[in-house]
Amino acid sequence: MIDVNFPHLIKDYFIVKEKTLKDIMNLFLNSRCYTLPVTDGKGFYLGVVNLKDIIRSMDAGHEILIEKDIRTVTTFSDNNEILHYFDTVDQEIIPILSNDTRLIGFYLRSELCESFKKTFQQEIKLFRSILDSSYNGILAVDNQGAIILYNQAAERILGRKRTEVIGRNISYIDPNINLMNVVYTQEEEINIRNVINGYTIMANRTPFMYEGECMGAISVFLDISDLERASHELDVTKKLSKFLNEVIESSYDGLYICNENGIVIRVNNAWEKISGFRREEIIGRYVKDLLSTGLYDNSAALETLKSKKISTTMVEITSGPKKGQKIIATGTPLFGDDGVLTHVVVNVRDITDIVYMKQQLEKTKELNIHYANELERTRLLNSDRDDFIAVSPLMQNLIESAISVAKVDSSVLITGDSGVGKGALVHKIHEFSDRSDKVLITVNCGAIPENLIESELFGYEQGAFTGAKKEGKIGLFELASDGILFLDEIGDLPLNLQVKILNAIQNKEIMRIGGGKPIKIDARIIYATNKNLQKMIEEGKFREDLFYRINVINLYVPPLRDRKEDIPKLIYSIINKLNKKYNINKSMTMEAEERLIQYNWPGNIRQLQNTIERLMILTKEDIIDLNHLPANIKGENDATDAVKISQIIPLKEATEQTERKILQLALNKYRSTRKIAKVLEVDQSTIVRKLKSYKILDDSK
Repeated sequence: MIDVNFPHLIKDYFIVKEKTLKDIMNLFLNSRCYTLPVTDGKGFYLGVVNLKDIIRSMDAGHEILIEKDIRTVTTFSDNNEILHYFDTVDQEIIPILSNDTRLIGFYLRSELCESFKKTFQQEIKLFRSILDSSYNGILAVDNQGAIILYNQAAERILGRKRTEVIGRNISYIDPNINLMNVVYTQEEEINIRNVINGYTIMANRTPFMYEGECMGAISVFLDISDLERASHELDVTKKLSKFLNEVIESSYDGLYICNENGIVIRVNNAWEKISGFRREEIIGRYVKDLLSTGLYDNSAALETLKSKKISTTMVEITSGPKKGQKIIATGTPLFGDDGVLTHVVVNVRDITDIVYMKQQLEKTKELNIHYANELERTRLLNSDRDDFIAVSPLMQNLIESAISVAKVDSSVLITGDSGVGKGALVHKIHEFSDRSDKVLITVNCGAIPENLIESELFGYEQGAFTGAKKEGKIGLFELASDGILFLDEIGDLPLNLQVKILNAIQNKEIMRIGGGKPIKIDARIIYATNKNLQKMIEEGKFREDLFYRINVINLYVPPLRDRKEDIPKLIYSIINKLNKKYNINKSMTMEAEERLIQYNWPGNIRQLQNTIERLMILTKEDIIDLNHLPANIKGENDATDAVKISQIIPLKEATEQTERKILQLALNKYRSTRKIAKVLEVDQSTIVRKLKSYKILDDSK
């Protein structure tokens, strides 16, 4: 039995007989007892006084009655002895006396009972934990068949919760358990087999006795279904082992396995064929011995055993029927759960097949590139999508950013040179936004006269000014409500209108010209400019507060010269669109296309579109060739012309102009940095560096 966490002995609260009634009452009030012991002036025990008796004596005016017929303890051996006193007598306290009857203190019945209660609860919890920790199921019944004990393993095996079965008859679970027979016969039953709830149970049943009487029976049982499953799993494992063995033997690659000591334990059929050696010659031998006896000149297994890392090596068979055969061997280490190397698996392949495959790959590589180019040209020519072109990494990153931005309503400022496609990017943002089913209104702030732009943006009321419509007019801010308003060339807005735009953005409301009531708007606004707004702020031409309001997210569209990878797709997209527009069927040679890619395009996509449209209209042939291109693009009148100096400039600048034009001429003619370097009598690295420095060709070869 667990020792009781015994309550403290109370020593401070006792009544000295000579004390006044007031002192005695204060003592009761300060204690938690209704009964207190009484001593004389020397501490000898006289008896106990009950609070009720004190109150009665006060009413009757009698002397306080000291009760002497109270059980006391002088010595005790254990906690059970004290508990026995409380069980045999009905008293609130037990005084504890010394051998000479002096009062030592007393125990309080309520505290002692609470202490024993906690002790018993701890014992019950401990016994239940012990029973629940058993892997075996444990079930006990009393002599009437009521279930009194049921552990967690029993719950798992029998499929019923403890709360469901405690107190119920054993027949509720299954009549086959038959524990009551053990109660009646008072004889144990060993290794009794039952099937309960689909589980195969092996049980030992034993009666338990107390003072010669059978109090019930207990059954300890084991679910041997696990053993049966293990037997089944063993059969499955054998079949799997056979299957894996067949897989290893059927592998096209040779497999060679050694243990951590370097002893060969397995090779497969493919290894025998590749190496020319029979497995009987190899298995059981040390890897070092095979190498030293001259079977082959190198060993991936040995390298892996030393390094404990994957190793690949070329091996030549130096003896036997396959002498001179070259193979590739890759050793892979295998480790146990403790991280210690246990085996090395060597994968072997005849290099002849790889060489053949490499030759075939080289033969088809050029054809694949050619076919891929032709397929891309055909796809682009047949494409009817007027989409945002994003082939280059710069544009792919930009489109990813634009799609992310589209999901939120933050202000976006799109910057970039004129003609780079800022408007197309706005359409892409609109397409992927939650407002894609709403209107997208585009306003070119630089194309509307200054005296009209305010009325266009904000609208006006009836009779707001001379020439105004009678019914007034709704502004573009209102028309774009719930949708997107694109303010292109925001840098061209006059300063006085910039203030109104700022107020509209901040307050999400506008005021019509001549109106007196603000109008709420819910339009997402996207801005674009080809100007340097920071410089305009310094010059006092653009409001700084408006700039920071619109420049929450900045998307920069790079010029066409910085994303030449996009030009081929742009060319074919434009050709395809114009073919449909003019009902013609024209195409372009790869030479002409290449020259368009090389060109610097100061006017960006807009210039490219205009150039191609002019070529398709003015070229009589169906195929646009190099000779059809404008002279400046062909290189006859631009950077490839002879140097023309019309004024005095620094020698360094003149040298750079001359160098740039010579490089452009050479690139147009030779198309290879190696050939250019040879003709100009410099290193190829110098040519590549200068081409990049002058931005003539970013990806020169």
